[in-house]
Amino acid sequence: MSGKNIQQEKTQQENTQQKKYRNPLGRRIFIGCLFFVLIICVIMGFIGFYIFENSMMHQYEMQLTEIINLTVTRIDVDDLKTCIETGEETDKYIELITYMDQLRQNTSVDHIVIVTPIKEGDSYDVIQVASGLLPEERNGQNLKDIAVPLLGDRMGDYYPPEFLPEIYNRLQNYHEINFSESENEFGRTYTGAVSVFDKNGEPVALVTSGLSLNYIESTMKWYAVIVAVVTIILCGIVLAVMMLWFRKHILNPIHQIEQTAREFEEKSRAQKNPDVLVLDLPEINSGDELESLSNTLYSMSLNMKQYVVDLLTSSIKMDILERDLDESKKRAKELGELATLDSLTGIRNKTAYDIEVLEISEAIQQGDIKFGVAMIDLNFLKRINDTYGHKKGNIAIQRACHLACDTFKHSPLFRVGGDEFIAILKGYDYENIESLVEKFNKEVEHLSNDTSLEPWERTSAAIGYALYDEKLDNSYETVFHRADKAMYECKKAMKALRE
Repeated sequence: MSGKNIQQEKTQQENTQQKKYRNPLGRRIFIGCLFFVLIICVIMGFIGFYIFENSMMHQYEMQLTEIINLTVTRIDVDDLKTCIETGEETDKYIELITYMDQLRQNTSVDHIVIVTPIKEGDSYDVIQVASGLLPEERNGQNLKDIAVPLLGDRMGDYYPPEFLPEIYNRLQNYHEINFSESENEFGRTYTGAVSVFDKNGEPVALVTSGLSLNYIESTMKWYAVIVAVVTIILCGIVLAVMMLWFRKHILNPIHQIEQTAREFEEKSRAQKNPDVLVLDLPEINSGDELESLSNTLYSMSLNMKQYVVDLLTSSIKMDILERDLDESKKRAKELGELATLDSLTGIRNKTAYDIEVLEISEAIQQGDIKFGVAMIDLNFLKRINDTYGHKKGNIAIQRACHLACDTFKHSPLFRVGGDEFIAILKGYDYENIESLVEKFNKEVEHLSNDTSLEPWERTSAAIGYALYDEKLDNSYETVFHRADKAMYECKKAMKALRE
């Protein structure tokens, strides 16, 4: 071997090794594990975040429900209605106010309020009935320049104008406690509200209580920080464990196999001694695919050795084997060319159709032949493929084929294109073509309008046919063109022409 050839071989070997390690398996496993662990941790974090938030909101609802129910049980509806109408405080009203103040002091709610929304013509307003206040609020403090609300005060100016009709609607319809979020100058609040009705079923007042969402928001921020830190720590731990496991059980055995294979490739290059052609693989007892791979490579090297021995001792067998192989390829090619069945639908394909056309053409030349051509073209296949994918398009083709086969049971049917079928009409189908076409169109109309089916199952197809007439036709092609024209007119009437 010349020095130039040796240098080329070394360069080729160096390039092969460099290309092999350009994207190491260990790095890809690390990136894959990191991505997997991050995704799992993020998903679990979001799930935990969602559950935690919903749990806190549920606790808010339970607390608001208890406070509102306690307030409602203390309300004497008739007495409250009298106070609203007269604007005068009664003993029961004062007891109610005192109780609401105690509830406010003993709980963490932002407000406990009883109001009566009213509608005067096209305008809305809110009349103050009662509020549970803290002592400093009773003294006018911590209300942000809002006067201490008294019985009968008009409070509509303290609400957004667009919110007043909604409050009035709540009074009319809140037979059960309803919850909602709102935002005002005090911040975001989670509010529960229920209407109080008199014995005649008329709404008297709206009882509301709210809790600030600032605590939840601050708690959720801390929760997010904790989840992020735990996620990072968990990622590191899981990633380290996974990489140690992969390195011990996968990467190291693969590296050993790869190194042995490379050494085998170097020593077996241009080697004529069959005894050298045996892989000296390390013993791998992992009990998995890597052990099987190692054993398989070893067996392969033994087979290779035996194969080289056979080549060296019997060149004649190699010649015979090559001839047999060529003959097998030739035979397989011939069988492939003779295949006449469409793989998707199971009916005859374009090859079979061409053979049939040749036979018909010969019969036309001889005379005394009766046949017809029915062309069927599936509508909207491109739309189905573009919208739902080619698998669904294949289903549409198969269903159209099934419909055609069911219609022309006595005639050979061919798939000659992606969405085109041709039936060579014979016998019963030839004699009853009109009724069969009518049956086909009715079934197409039924399937197209069946909304219980998927879009690709609503078979829509155009059909056209022509019967051989020796006065009009001197070849198969003229019958085909008349059938194609009829099918095109049908498709045009169905407004299914290709764009």
